[in-house]
Amino acid sequence: MEMVRTAVLLPFDKQQRELLEAAGKGRCAFSYIDLEKGREERLKRLVEAEIIFGEPTLAEIWQCPRLRWLQTSFAGVDRYTMAEGFPSQKVMLTNARGCFGTVIAEYIVAVILELSRNLKQYALLQQKACFRPLGFEMLLFGKHILILGAGDIGTAAAKRLKAFGTYLTGMRRTERNYPDCFDEMITEEDLESALSKADIVVGCLPATEKTRGLLNLERLHQMKKGAFLINVGRGNLIDTKALTAVLEEGWLGGAALDVTDPEPLPEEHPLWKMEQVILTPHIAGVSFGYSKDTENRILHICCQNLERYLTRKELLNRVNFSEGYVSEL
Repeated sequence: MEMVRTAVLLPFDKQQRELLEAAGKGRCAFSYIDLEKGREERLKRLVEAEIIFGEPTLAEIWQCPRLRWLQTSFAGVDRYTMAEGFPSQKVMLTNARGCFGTVIAEYIVAVILELSRNLKQYALLQQKACFRPLGFEMLLFGKHILILGAGDIGTAAAKRLKAFGTYLTGMRRTERNYPDCFDEMITEEDLESALSKADIVVGCLPATEKTRGLLNLERLHQMKKGAFLINVGRGNLIDTKALTAVLEEGWLGGAALDVTDPEPLPEEHPLWKMEQVILTPHIAGVSFGYSKDTENRILHICCQNLERYLTRKELLNRVNFSEGYVSEL
């Protein structure tokens, strides 16, 4: 029986590798590729692979004629779905949807509390040894929160924010059968109305042609004056120039951005110096080297899908290229 050549670009430790190999049931020949290796050495070990775990470049994928399945360690796969030339007719693409809900939801709660209680401003005052209350703070109890994207991440955030006594509206493609942590579910048709009611808007959407620039200048002005905007999905959800303008004019109370467009922002960009803005370097969904829990969730989906691939079952989290993400069940 011919072995299934399997290239692993993910930095699994010894125990994690043993679990992945156990899922292969002796049918896979594993090659663990050091990410620090030079391009030629890396490609030499990728080129024969039928399966790749990790994130090869598009150029590398095109030089892997035997490749049939790519399992990424990310939930967002726009580097492949929005790029010209991914061989989707012969290569199945699956993502790590379901692995990041907990860690990103905790980030969302953290930055909402930081914004609503002026914690960034108090930290700046501390550096000046200034003991001075800043006045208005937003209590979360009774506030209306709109979550754009009610998948794994949006739902995980809603479950945690519900505990604060908030009213939660989700937005996704269909209003049917939504999780009970949401008080209501809307589609994009009702977005303008929902924006005008929300005290906090949270973006959890993937990057697709439909989501690009969804929050433009007009829609940002439709948000409630003084509202907060959080984005943990993809930077191009928001028109950065428009966001800068509504923050400078004081229409929005603040923003927390783990993703931006472009990413990173230029050093001279005004968002860097705004006291009411929190900027983090795309770390809301930390994994390898930062969160063992998330690492093991990624390993679990890799093992599950490897077993399914070898037994010719439908793979979990298969990306629909016409939509740019995993279709809802």
